[in-house]
Amino acid sequence: PRRDARPGRRAAGMALRGRILMKALVVYDSQYGNTERIAQAIGAVLAARVETRVARAADATADSLADCGLLVVGSPTQSFHATKPVDALLKGRSLRGVRAAAFDTRFDMAAVDSRMLRLAARVAGDNAYAAPRIAAQLAEAGAEVVAEPEGFIVTDTEGPLRAGELERAAAWGMSLLATI
Repeated sequence: PRRDARPGRRAAGMALRGRILMKALVVYDSQYGNTERIAQAIGAVLAARVETRVARAADATADSLADCGLLVVGSPTQSFHATKPVDALLKGRSLRGVRAAAFDTRFDMAAVDSRMLRLAARVAGDNAYAAPRIAAQLAEAGAEVVAEPEGFIVTDTEGPLRAGELERAAAWGMSLLATI
Protein backbone atom coordinates (compact mmCIF):
# COMPACT_ATOMS: atom_id res chain seq x y z
CA PRO A 1 0.00 0.00 0.00
CA ARG A 2 0.99 3.56 -0.57
CA ARG A 3 2.11 5.33 2.58
CA ASP A 4 1.38 8.93 3.36
CA ALA A 5 4.31 10.73 4.93
CA ARG A 6 2.01 12.83 7.10
CA PRO A 7 1.25 11.19 10.47
CA GLY A 8 -2.36 10.45 11.24
CA ARG A 9 -3.46 10.57 7.57
CA ARG A 10 -4.53 7.68 5.41
CA ALA A 11 -3.32 7.38 1.86
CA ALA A 12 -5.91 8.09 -0.84
CA GLY A 13 -5.13 4.80 -2.61
CA MET A 14 -5.08 1.89 -0.16
CA ALA A 15 -4.63 -1.83 -0.73
CA LEU A 16 -7.40 -4.15 0.33
CA ARG A 17 -6.82 -7.82 -0.40
CA GLY A 18 -4.54 -6.94 -3.31
CA ARG A 19 -6.90 -4.39 -4.88
CA ILE A 20 -6.24 -0.68 -4.91
CA LEU A 21 -9.17 1.42 -3.79
CA MET A 22 -9.07 5.06 -4.77
CA LYS A 23 -11.08 8.05 -3.71
CA ALA A 24 -12.16 10.58 -6.30
CA LEU A 25 -13.46 14.06 -5.61
CA VAL A 26 -15.26 16.16 -8.21
CA VAL A 27 -15.36 19.79 -7.09
CA TYR A 28 -17.29 22.43 -9.00
CA ASP A 29 -18.92 25.81 -8.84
CA SER A 30 -22.07 26.53 -10.82
CA GLN A 31 -24.12 29.65 -11.39
CA TYR A 32 -27.10 28.30 -13.35
CA GLY A 33 -26.74 24.54 -12.86
CA ASN A 34 -24.91 23.71 -16.10
CA THR A 35 -21.48 23.10 -14.57
CA GLU A 36 -23.15 21.14 -11.77
CA ARG A 37 -24.81 18.85 -14.34
CA ILE A 38 -21.43 18.23 -16.00
CA ALA A 39 -19.82 17.53 -12.59
CA GLN A 40 -22.60 15.07 -11.71
CA ALA A 41 -22.20 13.25 -15.05
CA ILE A 42 -18.44 12.90 -14.49
CA GLY A 43 -18.98 11.84 -10.88
CA ALA A 44 -21.52 9.16 -11.86
CA VAL A 45 -19.02 7.55 -14.24
CA LEU A 46 -16.21 7.67 -11.68
CA ALA A 47 -18.50 6.26 -8.95
CA ALA A 48 -19.02 3.10 -10.97
CA ARG A 49 -15.37 2.19 -10.31
CA VAL A 50 -14.06 4.22 -7.35
CA GLU A 51 -15.42 5.84 -4.21
CA THR A 52 -16.51 9.26 -5.46
CA ARG A 53 -17.83 12.44 -3.88
CA VAL A 54 -19.20 15.39 -5.87
CA ALA A 55 -19.16 18.71 -3.99
CA ARG A 56 -19.50 22.41 -4.53
CA ALA A 57 -16.22 24.29 -4.16
CA ALA A 58 -17.66 26.17 -1.19
CA ASP A 59 -18.29 22.84 0.60
CA ALA A 60 -14.92 21.19 -0.10
CA THR A 61 -12.20 21.27 2.54
CA ALA A 62 -8.42 21.25 2.36
CA ASP A 63 -8.46 17.76 3.91
CA SER A 64 -10.90 16.43 1.31
CA LEU A 65 -8.64 17.75 -1.48
CA ALA A 66 -5.52 16.15 -0.04
CA ASP A 67 -7.27 12.88 0.84
CA CYS A 68 -8.25 11.91 -2.69
CA GLY A 69 -6.33 10.10 -5.38
CA LEU A 70 -8.15 11.83 -8.22
CA LEU A 71 -9.33 15.43 -8.01
CA VAL A 72 -11.50 16.82 -10.80
CA VAL A 73 -12.20 20.57 -10.64
CA GLY A 74 -14.71 22.50 -12.75
CA SER A 75 -16.07 26.01 -13.07
CA PRO A 76 -18.06 28.12 -15.46
CA THR A 77 -15.84 30.47 -17.44
CA GLN A 78 -16.51 34.03 -16.29
CA SER A 79 -14.48 36.90 -17.69
CA PHE A 80 -11.89 34.38 -18.91
CA HIS A 81 -11.45 32.93 -15.37
CA ALA A 82 -12.82 30.35 -12.98
CA THR A 83 -15.23 31.59 -10.34
CA LYS A 84 -13.92 33.00 -7.06
CA PRO A 85 -14.93 29.95 -4.96
CA VAL A 86 -12.83 27.66 -7.18
CA ASP A 87 -9.84 30.03 -7.18
CA ALA A 88 -10.07 30.43 -3.40
CA LEU A 89 -10.27 26.68 -2.85
CA LEU A 90 -7.09 25.98 -4.83
CA LYS A 91 -5.04 28.97 -3.70
CA GLY A 92 -2.13 27.99 -1.46
CA ARG A 93 -2.98 24.27 -1.39
CA SER A 94 -0.46 21.44 -1.52
CA LEU A 95 -1.73 18.66 -3.78
CA ARG A 96 1.43 16.63 -4.04
CA GLY A 97 0.60 13.01 -4.86
CA VAL A 98 -2.88 13.84 -6.18
CA ARG A 99 -3.86 13.16 -9.77
CA ALA A 100 -6.03 15.94 -11.14
CA ALA A 101 -8.04 17.16 -14.11
CA ALA A 102 -9.90 20.38 -14.93
CA PHE A 103 -13.03 21.27 -16.87
CA ASP A 104 -15.17 24.30 -17.52
CA THR A 105 -18.41 25.33 -19.15
CA ARG A 106 -18.12 27.93 -21.88
CA PHE A 107 -19.63 29.44 -24.98
CA ASP A 108 -18.81 28.10 -28.43
CA MET A 109 -16.94 31.19 -29.64
CA ALA A 110 -17.83 30.39 -33.27
CA ALA A 111 -21.49 30.89 -32.33
CA VAL A 112 -21.02 34.14 -30.34
CA ASP A 113 -22.48 37.25 -32.00
CA SER A 114 -19.98 39.73 -30.53
CA ARG A 115 -16.98 40.26 -32.79
CA MET A 116 -15.11 41.88 -29.91
CA LEU A 117 -15.62 38.87 -27.64
CA ARG A 118 -14.55 36.47 -30.40
CA LEU A 119 -11.43 38.59 -31.01
CA ALA A 120 -10.61 38.76 -27.29
CA ALA A 121 -10.97 34.98 -27.00
CA ARG A 122 -8.75 34.43 -30.05
CA VAL A 123 -6.06 36.76 -28.63
CA ALA A 124 -6.27 35.13 -25.17
CA GLY A 125 -5.97 31.62 -26.64
CA ASP A 126 -6.10 28.95 -23.91
CA ASN A 127 -6.33 31.70 -21.29
CA ALA A 128 -9.80 32.58 -22.59
CA TYR A 129 -11.28 29.69 -20.61
CA ALA A 130 -11.34 28.57 -16.98
CA ALA A 131 -10.16 24.95 -17.44
CA PRO A 132 -6.58 25.69 -18.59
CA ARG A 133 -6.20 28.17 -15.73
CA ILE A 134 -7.54 25.62 -13.23
CA ALA A 135 -5.16 22.99 -14.61
CA ALA A 136 -2.26 25.42 -14.15
CA GLN A 137 -3.32 26.07 -10.53
CA LEU A 138 -3.51 22.32 -9.92
CA ALA A 139 -0.02 21.80 -11.37
CA GLU A 140 1.39 24.71 -9.33
CA ALA A 141 -0.05 23.07 -6.21
CA GLY A 142 1.92 19.92 -7.02
CA ALA A 143 -0.86 17.79 -8.52
CA GLU A 144 -0.16 15.55 -11.49
CA VAL A 145 -2.52 16.79 -14.19
CA VAL A 146 -3.58 13.60 -15.98
CA ALA A 147 -5.78 14.98 -18.78
CA GLU A 148 -5.95 17.99 -21.04
CA PRO A 149 -8.35 20.62 -19.68
CA GLU A 150 -11.82 20.09 -21.15
CA GLY A 151 -14.54 22.58 -22.04
CA PHE A 152 -18.25 21.82 -22.27
CA ILE A 153 -20.51 24.12 -24.27
CA VAL A 154 -23.49 26.10 -23.03
CA THR A 155 -25.76 27.74 -25.60
CA ASP A 156 -26.44 30.91 -23.59
CA THR A 157 -25.41 32.55 -20.32
CA GLU A 158 -27.95 30.57 -18.29
CA GLY A 159 -27.75 27.52 -20.52
CA PRO A 160 -28.86 25.05 -21.48
CA LEU A 161 -25.95 22.77 -22.26
CA ARG A 162 -25.52 22.04 -25.95
CA ALA A 163 -27.05 18.71 -26.96
CA GLY A 164 -24.64 15.84 -26.31
CA GLU A 165 -22.50 17.60 -23.70
CA LEU A 166 -23.60 15.37 -20.80
CA GLU A 167 -22.66 12.31 -22.84
CA ARG A 168 -19.33 13.93 -23.73
CA ALA A 169 -18.76 14.64 -20.01
CA ALA A 170 -19.45 10.98 -19.18
CA ALA A 171 -16.98 9.89 -21.88
CA TRP A 172 -14.36 12.29 -20.51
CA GLY A 173 -14.96 10.90 -17.03
CA MET A 174 -14.41 7.41 -18.44
CA SER A 175 -11.09 8.53 -19.92
CA LEU A 176 -10.06 9.78 -16.46
CA LEU A 177 -10.61 6.28 -15.08
CA ALA A 178 -7.90 5.05 -17.43
CA THR A 179 -5.40 7.30 -15.62
CA ILE A 180 -5.87 5.68 -12.19
